[in-house]
Amino acid sequence: MLDSYFFIPGDKKKYLDKINDLNADYIVIDLEDSVSLTNKQMAFDLVNSTLIQNNFFIRFQLIKSNYTDNQLIKLIKHFNGRIVLPKIESVEEIYWIKNLVKDIELSIILLFENPISILNCTEILKTFKKNIHAISIGSHDFCSIMGIKHNSENLIQYKRQLILNAKAFNIDFIDGVNVDFNNFELFENECKLAFDLGANGKFLIHPIQLKEFKKIKYLSETELNDLINIYNKIKDIPENEIEVYVIDNKVYEKPHIKRIKFIMGKLEENNF
Repeated sequence: MLDSYFFIPGDKKKYLDKINDLNADYIVIDLEDSVSLTNKQMAFDLVNSTLIQNNFFIRFQLIKSNYTDNQLIKLIKHFNGRIVLPKIESVEEIYWIKNLVKDIELSIILLFENPISILNCTEILKTFKKNIHAISIGSHDFCSIMGIKHNSENLIQYKRQLILNAKAFNIDFIDGVNVDFNNFELFENECKLAFDLGANGKFLIHPIQLKEFKKIKYLSETELNDLINIYNKIKDIPENEIEVYVIDNKVYEKPHIKRIKFIMGKLEENNF
């Protein structure tokens, strides 16, 4: 039930040519870490010749960028303002990019990758909530800076903190990438944990992950049957008429019903 955000390196023409074959909810074309310095200009040219859909984002580094201001403007316009910004630390950096393209309404995915960025998260979201599509944690860079082992146990407190901030401003949270293409049990558990924590999406970096991602069942058979049973009894209740209901000896208030409707909507989108 998480949305898929699939990364594609901007310098790989063979991948860009097959971009429409991917059954991902969102595509992120990457001009940052996955593209070598020697290929930056080639990637820029390839990306600008790629036909862009409404669910495509472009990722580039804002600080110490390898592109000129005019090139950044061209990229942002090509993607109609849908950008992914890594290593963001302060509101001043967002102001800078907004001033660079004043005539474009930005839709930004922010990657928080170091301690100062997480500390400044609330201020950034409060200031630019209308322009932020989602946030995520760049967990590998973050763990490296923190000097901690990269695992769910060490990261969960920081993910919870970012999810809390995101939900406070009605912004989505996207869980970070998993770089182990062989351990699908770990990948599935990571996705389920992200969903349970309140995440809305998951970053993916390999087609085999996307294939496995589509198979994940976030609810047990019993949970799914209970959900369908409750949903069938409350689905026709208008939003402004929701009250407190007792169904099968359990109390359901407005937050419960909204959550049930949301989950059923995601299941129906995926033809459960």
